[in-house]
Amino acid sequence: MDEIKEIHYTDIEDWKCVFFTPKEIACKGTGKIIINDDALDKLDKFRQWIGVPFSPNSAYRSEEHNKAIGGSKNSYHKKGVAFDIPIKGSMTRDKIHQCAEIVGFTGIGDYNTFVHIDTGRERSWDKRT
Repeated sequence: MDEIKEIHYTDIEDWKCVFFTPKEIACKGTGKIIINDDALDKLDKFRQWIGVPFSPNSAYRSEEHNKAIGGSKNSYHKKGVAFDIPIKGSMTRDKIHQCAEIVGFTGIGDYNTFVHIDTGRERSWDKRT
């Protein structure tokens, strides 16, 4: 199996996402990115289903940025397979859940202002306060 390598989003030559730019998916702290084709394909399908333009609050996170913001040690963001979807306008919590499940996201967690979706093991949680 090939090792997955981080690159800076400005070094990407072949980008297949329809609805999102490399910068939107890259680490907010470092600009680095890991490209996971399956997760990005699901994210594009999710965007198509939900029908509303948005930018993820968080997508890929480098190890150093994840640590700096207090992210989980085993975060799926560090694997390039997790996205935090903002709740806004017609993008309700229920609609996000529904569309995420339709396209095959398996981890879905609720937070106050966003819904976390990922392609990790099947699970759900609610961390709203």
